[in-house]
Amino acid sequence: MNKKLSIILTSLIAVLSIVSIILINLDENSKTLEITVDTNGGLPYIWEYEIEDEQIVKYIKKYTVEEDKSLDGGPVSINFVFEGLKEGKTNIKLKYVSVIDGSIEKEKIYNVKVDKLKNISLVGTEG
Repeated sequence: MNKKLSIILTSLIAVLSIVSIILINLDENSKTLEITVDTNGGLPYIWEYEIEDEQIVKYIKKYTVEEDKSLDGGPVSINFVFEGLKEGKTNIKLKYVSVIDGSIEKEKIYNVKVDKLKNISLVGTEG
């Protein structure tokens, strides 16, 4: 009886492990990639994007999330959403640009990969 229970439990653990691996892999596959950068409201800077190869990735939208709407100039998250178009690798550059003189305060480069199913994922960052 204990031997049968042991076999059943071992089999159940093996099945659950396989299911969790499949779920992890499904989570990694996404048709869109969202990149979030932070700033403060009221500053004379804006975040702009630049896609190295627009045949691989396209810009979908940008939206803002204010952390505390009661504070003028409080923390704000800017979310950029991109979609994979075809298999390949490219870079997305986000620049923090002065609206006064166009100077670049900071820059971040995101290395992205699109697979043959058009799933887009972040490979690495620079800056």
